[in-house]
Amino acid sequence: MNLLLLPTELQDLISEFNVEHRPIMRIVMNELIMKYKDRDENDKYCVNCGSYAEEQYSKYIFWHKYKFCGEWCRYDTEYDIRRYKNNGHFK
Repeated sequence: MNLLLLPTELQDLISEFNVEHRPIMRIVMNELIMKYKDRDENDKYCVNCGSYAEEQYSKYIFWHKYKFCGEWCRYDTEYDIRRYKNNGHFK
């Protein structure tokens, strides 16, 4: 089919479509899925010691949810998180 026979509006729309978009976007989406699964897996562990975290000990500190395995780990780490976040050093 000769594209020059189409109206200019349709020619412009067709020329804006990037044929390589779909394969590249598939790569990006696969990376996003892997990052999501990795984050979901890492959220199961205690921030302080790395043991399995209990939901009842999770706490929001500066609008970020931290998970802990017990009361001692939460107490031990919460002060450091608050202190370093105020100084801009904690990630």
